[in-house]
Amino acid sequence: MSSLQVDSISSMGGGHVDGAGKVIQFKEAVNKTQVDIANNTTATILTLNFTPKFSDSLILCQAFHSHDRSVGTTSYATCVIYAGTAVAARASGVGANITKIVGALFHPVYSGTTPSWGTTSKAIDLRVSAGGVGGWAVSYQNYETKLLVWEIAQ
Repeated sequence: MSSLQVDSISSMGGGHVDGAGKVIQFKEAVNKTQVDIANNTTATILTLNFTPKFSDSLILCQAFHSHDRSVGTTSYATCVIYAGTAVAARASGVGANITKIVGALFHPVYSGTTPSWGTTSKAIDLRVSAGGVGGWAVSYQNYETKLLVWEIAQ
């Protein structure tokens, strides 16, 4: 019986042979420390550096906040994932324009895509801005907030 082992297979044109829609790579960053954000300010909650393997991939960015807290009855948050300076995903006005008690809990989940920027490293940031009156808490009581980045073959 014969076997063949290789480290990688490359296409003749220098592209990838993984197949459209398949995951090429995945990275995750996790925050388990409460971050209190004052009204009208922005905090960077998580950052990870991501280097696409191919320049024609689709980059999927996702965020999962398992326990955010409004500090006031009119407080709200805007959550944004940046790929460098470009917005990749956004959850605008989380908790805005609803009647709530002080300390209401929220679980934002949002995602978006951006084309690959080549094969150089770029910082992917999850930032949260607090609005209204009172501020906002991310990862309240040290619950997890996650930033996920996927490279998808096209």
